[in-house]
Amino acid sequence: MKKFFVVLAAFAALTLASCDKENKKVDPTGGVDVCSENLVAYFPLNSATDCVVTGEGVTYDALAGTAKFGVGARGGCYESTGDVNTMAYLSLKVPANFVRSLTSFTLSAWIFPNDYRGGIFTVGSVDKVVDANWGAFDLFLDGGDADSGALLKGYFYNDNTAADWHGFYPGFRAINALAWQFVTMTYDENSSKAMMFVNGSKVFEQDVLLGDGKAGAGKITMLNAANCYIGAFAQRVTGASAEEWLSYFSGKIDEVRLFNKGLSETEVAQLYRAEVAVTDGLD
Repeated sequence: MKKFFVVLAAFAALTLASCDKENKKVDPTGGVDVCSENLVAYFPLNSATDCVVTGEGVTYDALAGTAKFGVGARGGCYESTGDVNTMAYLSLKVPANFVRSLTSFTLSAWIFPNDYRGGIFTVGSVDKVVDANWGAFDLFLDGGDADSGALLKGYFYNDNTAADWHGFYPGFRAINALAWQFVTMTYDENSSKAMMFVNGSKVFEQDVLLGDGKAGAGKITMLNAANCYIGAFAQRVTGASAEEWLSYFSGKIDEVRLFNKGLSETEVAQLYRAEVAVTDGLD
């Protein structure tokens, strides 16, 4: 009888441990259930072991220079305390089809810039060197000045033979330094429009066309990925371009999300509200 109770106790302990493990499963959305069925990558950037939660084939690679994991809008974050000319970045290993499969997209992140230029999120390309400055997909601060605010700028390359031009650069000048802001860039294949949002509000809209007098771009085809960096331009890190304006990001970046859908204005506003609801504080 004693042996029976020992076995029963062991079984109960094993069951409880299994249940506890089940309860501790990582939420692939980070508690932000907005268009979660379209979420293809989620980077909480908390630490080297808690950097990538969602993203098939995406893994942490390394921190470089003055980059570290600091205190973010929620939990940890990517941080560089150096200036825009001081090397700092987080590199991620990504599969070749990381952005190639996106015919529409939404990219969002919390940013706290210390300065007015620097790469936020960038994917370099292995397909071709069309322009060494750009690669396949970028979100960054492009110069600007303290009076007018930094230019939040995006880039994506449409590898479509029907297009007269291939690179598109949505941008908005009003990003402030030394404050948390939730920035979002979208492209919707149904409307052929690129949009940018700051704190859930639309600040930019552009028709993306195949050329002058031509139809909307529709489903885009991005380039195959060679690498992915947070806090720097891929082209600066890899040496594909030596231009000084391709600077490093000084400040903090947190909660990066990539969707395979161009979220609507309503959905972006919902995403912002959901993000705010789970933040630790934005001071």
